[in-house]
Amino acid sequence: MTKKRQIIVTAASVVVLLLIFLVGKMGIASIPGVTSVFQTAGTCNACHEVWYDEASYAFNPKGNEDLPKGVTIGCAECHPIQYEEYKLSAMGSSDSPLRPGCVNCHDSPHSFFKWLEHMFLADEGWKQVQLGLRDRELYNTQLAPRLAKKAREHFVATDSQRCRECHSGKVRQALLKGTTGEYRPDIPPHRQMEEEGLTCVQCHQNLVHNLSVPAAWNGKPTKAQQGSASAGKEKSEGCAGCHGEDGNTPDAMFPSLAELGANYTYMQLQAFKDGSRKDDMMEAIVADMTTDDMADLAVFYSQQKIRPAFYRPKVMTLQQRADVEKGQSLYLQGCARCHGLTGKGQGILPPVVGQPTEYTLAQIEAFRSGRRSSHSIMRDIVKGLSDDDLLLIANYLGGLN
Repeated sequence: MTKKRQIIVTAASVVVLLLIFLVGKMGIASIPGVTSVFQTAGTCNACHEVWYDEASYAFNPKGNEDLPKGVTIGCAECHPIQYEEYKLSAMGSSDSPLRPGCVNCHDSPHSFFKWLEHMFLADEGWKQVQLGLRDRELYNTQLAPRLAKKAREHFVATDSQRCRECHSGKVRQALLKGTTGEYRPDIPPHRQMEEEGLTCVQCHQNLVHNLSVPAAWNGKPTKAQQGSASAGKEKSEGCAGCHGEDGNTPDAMFPSLAELGANYTYMQLQAFKDGSRKDDMMEAIVADMTTDDMADLAVFYSQQKIRPAFYRPKVMTLQQRADVEKGQSLYLQGCARCHGLTGKGQGILPPVVGQPTEYTLAQIEAFRSGRRSSHSIMRDIVKGLSDDDLLLIANYLGGLN
């Protein structure tokens, strides 16, 4: 080989190796020994200026064995709202070694090409994402519901694979034994899932993001969601004496049913009928109800608007204001992870705003004593709360809608 040819071959080899290195570095393809810049903390700093230093929130290999392709570090820099909500959620605030990071659930994160598209070929949808990072109202009302629909469709298509890997797998299930994350095949909601061929995301919605303004489910309806609101309105005439014509109770002994999720109301009616939830009056009322009747009522009440159980005075004393603030603080510490930052509920977990204080306290006592839903995590949640704390929480929630 001539010296000239040697130089050409050497130069070509260097160029090829450099291209391979760049391909790996840019995350276009996985190259052994080369770490993509998109998997390096701080990559996005050049534009976004903030690094949360929370690499562990990106991916937890104890949760899922296979590291997803694409961007896995620095999610929070481009998605700060979602990150802050996630940290307050049941998953993000968990002490479990299985606590998932962003791409433990979002198993199709951005690729290099998607990054190029977002940065330089943005369509209207991406422009809305950029605005939504700064405009919370736009995020809550337009962006989050659109993104939630997309994410839920993916979970339905994969039969909630990412959920099942942690909550159903034998090895990981052992780590969740005795915690609120333990999968219980014996409880009514999970039995319903098996009977109706449902998947996790159809009931467990808004558990991680969109806690303030939950996005409605827009996928395949469950049995409860297939009811007729007009038929439910007619059938609700016999319920109005206790629960109000529009689902807002006139009596503090009874709950308001307005805005309760259809799945939740449907399952409570079933629980009264099969005796797993005890109440002599309700057991007699539901004795002759069919599942269609229950679904109709559930859909009707889910479409009504909740009103506060009572209205707080516009001008409050210092003690009244302090009580409201303490109630809110206690609620956020102990309850918001399941019922949402604003008490609006999340999927199968019901909204808790607008209920009479007396009713809320009575139900908490029923959970605490085991008279209601012996399988419920509510017993563990309220253990560390005093009666005074519970009263403050109930009063805080009762004045919201």
